[in-house]
This record gives sequence, C-alpha cells and structure tokens, in this order.
Amino acid sequence: MAETAEELKDQITEFMDNCPVCVVATVSADGEPSAATVYYKRSGLDLYFNAAKDSRKVQNILANPRVAIVMQEDAPVPRSDLEIKGIQAAGTARVLTDGETAAVPKAVLTRHNTFNRWKPGGAVMVRVALSEVYLIDYSKGLRHRELLRPQPG
Repeated sequence: MAETAEELKDQITEFMDNCPVCVVATVSADGEPSAATVYYKRSGLDLYFNAAKDSRKVQNILANPRVAIVMQEDAPVPRSDLEIKGIQAAGTARVLTDGETAAVPKAVLTRHNTFNRWKPGGAVMVRVALSEVYLIDYSKGLRHRELLRPQPG
C-alpha cells in the first residue's frame, strides 16, 4: 500500500510505462457504449493516443468527452483472482488541434505522422486528462484498490 499520494503516483506511472496498450471506453451521443484498445503514451498522468479521424471512438469523444480507461498487466492469465493487477481510471478526452502538440510524447507523434503519411489528414491526436485513477492489486486483498485524484493542470 502506498504511504503517500506521491508514492501512489509513482507506482501508477511505473505501471503505465510498462503497459503499452489500454482500453478506452466511450459513449455516443445517443448512449451507445463502445470500447477500443489503443496504443498510448503518457506525459505526467495525461494519456495521449492517435486515432482515425472518422473512428467511432473519436466521434464518441466529440459527442461526449467523458471516458473510462482500463489497463491490465501484460502477463499470462491469472490463475486466481489474487493475481489481478491493473489500473481503472476515468477522465476527460479531447481531440487536439495541430497547434497543441507540445506535450504530446514523441512515440505518439511518430505513430500519428506515420498514419497521416499513409492516409493524409486521416488521424487526430487525443489527450485524456485523468480525474481519478485506481491502482488495482488483488495480491493485497480481494478488490484492493488505491485511489489517486490528480490535480487538474
């Protein structure tokens, strides 16, 4: 168990750095849920990914910016519930304009530029500002979760 918010943040960012993909859950304007797996990188506790401009996830984000995120350890399927580790998070997603790329991690920019070379103008970058992050570790007890509420920035 983390003793301070800073220690919890360090544990969360370490987990994020070792987890190359996450699932982003969105909801359309008419309430239809959707989930998609994306490659992402972080800057602080903000997540960045690129996506096709005409994708369902981008259209849903434009209609309703609230998202849920889950990350799971890239490991064999747990043999018991007590081996489950991951992150559950909620936040607000925003499609970035071309001028808002200063904080975007290089790996996301590279994927974005590669996609746009293949299909010019077909991709956008998305930033997710997390409002709550739960670090899940059932080895510390069934349903063990530690909450971090990042300060808006």
